[in-house]
Amino acid sequence: MKSTSTGLVFLKYLNQQKKNMIWLAIGIASIAITFTLFVIGGLNIKSLIAILGTVTGVIVAGLMAFWAGSLAKLTGFGSHEAQMLYFMDHTIDFRRLLFAGIIIGSLGAITDIGMSVASAAAEIKQACPDIRFKELTGGAFNVGRDVMGTMANTLILAYVGAAIPMLLLVMGYEIDWLKVVNMDIIATEFVRGIAGSIGLIAAVPVTAILSGYFMSDHS
Repeated sequence: MKSTSTGLVFLKYLNQQKKNMIWLAIGIASIAITFTLFVIGGLNIKSLIAILGTVTGVIVAGLMAFWAGSLAKLTGFGSHEAQMLYFMDHTIDFRRLLFAGIIIGSLGAITDIGMSVASAAAEIKQACPDIRFKELTGGAFNVGRDVMGTMANTLILAYVGAAIPMLLLVMGYEIDWLKVVNMDIIATEFVRGIAGSIGLIAAVPVTAILSGYFMSDHS
């Protein structure tokens, strides 16, 4: 009974925060990013830069998910769990809940690229203490560009891998691809991949520029 009442309280809280659900997810993600990166990298400028770049990427991913999801008219009922949750509390805004989930889902990849770029910049600075802003920013950006390509690929393949049974069903029943693309569950996965990839793209230059500004020699 205790776990059930706790779950109902949480559902009521989500219902109260439905207009702010996306920003709530971004706030929770930011707290998680700050704690994780300070534990991993320590209390230093490298971790701070990685946090700022990652938070920027998460915000961009959230806004992109909201824009693309609204344009695609996603319902938020692309999974069986969401449909079951509807019968528990049909007042929840499932579209915003979907967008919040996309933000949390992209957090890992964006955190990875933010820390990778900041760490690469710190190593470049250690190897060449007198490096200037332009050179350090360019080096960090080049590292981020390479990592960005692999991480975006990781995001897309993760979603495709989870959808393999559904893709086999589509092929088996020979459903027209135009209908497939317009299915809510397929459109949801497209939005997940696009939002996460755009978040990665945004995090790279921000982290590189911050690294160049705070770590380089301005004299």
